[in-house]
Amino acid sequence: MRDEIREKLYKKNKAEFTRHLRHNMTPEEIILWEELRNRQCNKMKFRKQVNIGPYIADFLCIQHRLIVEVDGSVHNQKERKEYDHRRDEYLLNLNYRVLRITNDEIHQSLSSVLDRIHEYISSPSPADLRQQNASAKSESGATK
Repeated sequence: MRDEIREKLYKKNKAEFTRHLRHNMTPEEIILWEELRNRQCNKMKFRKQVNIGPYIADFLCIQHRLIVEVDGSVHNQKERKEYDHRRDEYLLNLNYRVLRITNDEIHQSLSSVLDRIHEYISSPSPADLRQQNASAKSESGATK
């Protein structure tokens, strides 16, 4: 019973925190969001500040299973890099692709950032590559 209550409180607080993040984005997130919202970026639908397991993704394109993270200077710290690595591994295991963009990149060349997002979506995902490899192995095994 106590675990149920704890889980409900966690989910409620996380949902409230996510809502807070949606309404209090960083200046760089706002700049990027203005380009991603309403299918402005290659007609892709993005959502902002989305809960995925224990994490919150800055931007998510469900159709292409792409997460775009906007990283400030705090992400250069050793502890934060380790946290980001664990987080990215968790998301990769769920077949999401994670593209990290720095605040500086957004300020220096927003068009290059949008080009990177398009390139990321155009390239095969890790799940696609695993499936292709599995198909190739089974075909080569069938011909032997």
